[in-house]
Amino acid sequence: MKYTTLAAAALLIIGGSYLSAKATLFDSSDNITVETYSDIFFKLESSPVNIDEIITGASQFANSLCDESIYQEVIGESVNSCKQKFKQSQAQCADFITKNSQAMYTDKVAITLVSEKFINCMTNS
Repeated sequence: MKYTTLAAAALLIIGGSYLSAKATLFDSSDNITVETYSDIFFKLESSPVNIDEIITGASQFANSLCDESIYQEVIGESVNSCKQKFKQSQAQCADFITKNSQAMYTDKVAITLVSEKFINCMTNS
């Protein structure tokens, strides 16, 4: 139940942040630097995305989930415990994902699955 709620909330936040950022994007997507989760998908519109960019975007997304105090309360965590898990597991999870994934991605579904694996690794550590 906890993970179903997490997945549902994550999808809502991902979709909302993607649409929100898409609505305000007026630049060319040729030279997008991935800093947020939604940047991954903007860049994907014009070029492949590498695993490091996916990790960067997914890290930002996971960190933003930690900042949602009501969400953390619903899943039985706190902002501080979430951030502590994030900090302790980020490097190890990034290493695991890098070793067990492709170097480049062109498919939204594959990117979403890799992002979910990375976020799950960080939240289940």
